[in-house]
Amino acid sequence: MLRSLLLVFIHLSLVSCTASAPKASPSWWQSLDDTEAPVEDTEVSCRGIRASDELDRLANCWPQGSPRLTPMDVAGLDEMRVELRECLLADLPAPGMTGENQARCQQGLAEVLDQRLYRLGWLRAEVAPPGNAEAGEAQARPQLTVKLGQRYRIGQLFVATGPSQRVNSKKIIKQAQKAIPKPRWCTETALEEIHARVFDTSKFQEVRINRGEPDERAGRVPIVIVIQE
Repeated sequence: MLRSLLLVFIHLSLVSCTASAPKASPSWWQSLDDTEAPVEDTEVSCRGIRASDELDRLANCWPQGSPRLTPMDVAGLDEMRVELRECLLADLPAPGMTGENQARCQQGLAEVLDQRLYRLGWLRAEVAPPGNAEAGEAQARPQLTVKLGQRYRIGQLFVATGPSQRVNSKKIIKQAQKAIPKPRWCTETALEEIHARVFDTSKFQEVRINRGEPDERAGRVPIVIVIQE
């Protein structure tokens, strides 16, 4: 009887040790991937789509009152939802222009569009300015050419801390999971939501949310939550 009780105690001790946090340096914690069936968007948010350097890329290019960018000015967006397309093209100028700054300005416009696609979850989209279309593709009007590729969802979550970890990494992952919008698209807005949920100014000096290398086959992107205590 005594031996049986001793074996039970040892088993429970091992389970407890397995569940406790390792003290590796640096310390990493990994979440289980989200295996639920993807939920489609019920609404579209444009928040977080614009980068702070957009105006710099388009400086001194188009005069005020120039025609705005429309779906007719961009080839390759037919499969995108209308609401997302409106977010993507909002307040950008049409590519038609002439002059010595034409190449620079049209390239800048393509880069802004590419950056917006990235922030919406199309991490490997390609955008070419007018005149850079593949040989044999005649353009009746100046058009940007987009190759969307797939839109990526948020996959596994990781927490990275320093050698003197005191943070409960499992708790951080649970908080982050709750912050991710249901469709789990890897958008700038989703990463901002994770940051807002996780960052506790009374405990942490800094929290960074970084994208990992996209898994093209799974269509997922691992997210690393870097915490400096």
